[in-house]
Amino acid sequence: MMIDYNLIKTIVASVSVIIALVAGFIELRLNPNNWLNRWFALFFTSTAMAFFIYAFYHLVNTGDFFTTQAIVIPMLITAHFLFSFAVICLVMTVFILEKYKKIALNYKHLGLMMALLIIMIIGYFILMPTLNRTSYDDDGIIDTDTKMLLHVFVNFLRLGLLFYVIFKYSIITRKVEETTKKRIQWFIVGVIIITMGIVFNLLGGFIKEPLVEIFALVLLDVGIFVIVKGFLI
Repeated sequence: MMIDYNLIKTIVASVSVIIALVAGFIELRLNPNNWLNRWFALFFTSTAMAFFIYAFYHLVNTGDFFTTQAIVIPMLITAHFLFSFAVICLVMTVFILEKYKKIALNYKHLGLMMALLIIMIIGYFILMPTLNRTSYDDDGIIDTDTKMLLHVFVNFLRLGLLFYVIFKYSIITRKVEETTKKRIQWFIVGVIIITMGIVFNLLGGFIKEPLVEIFALVLLDVGIFVIVKGFLI
């Protein structure tokens, strides 16, 4: 029996959309005027939008319209932009906690993050990914080919930023009360799981194995859920 990888990817990504949207709503509702809550809400919303796009072009996989280079690749690049922006949002939460709002939202910190965001996305316009028609025509799998150098570069940047977030939040846990410490510990575990998801996504890109990519998506689902669990304590 042939495994419908497109359907599995769509289901797993759709779960991420639901979890992330609920989390973003909860986080913003807690304190919509607080910039810390706003950046967390942006993280969840951006993640949800990225997974929605990812799920959409894997779900609508019949007919030439949705399997053309002109349709799939712009959606892929948009999803990558949103994933990268989500990581930037997590770094901004560190700046808010450490530097306070007035300092964290100045041109220095925002400018640095926006510059990193541009660096992470501009390569997709220089080394444009391509649609793997052979994979679709032979196996019915929507797959894209991204230059390995670009794939590794972008994911290593994301990993570096996530390691920075984990390190900074580990330090912050020593300075807060017990309830807040538990929330942050759940958050750290969630980010670690998300980091593992990116590592497996990187591996999946190397070996071109759909099951590894699906496992990476599952890890991202679990990571987001763990972070939400921490917020609900």
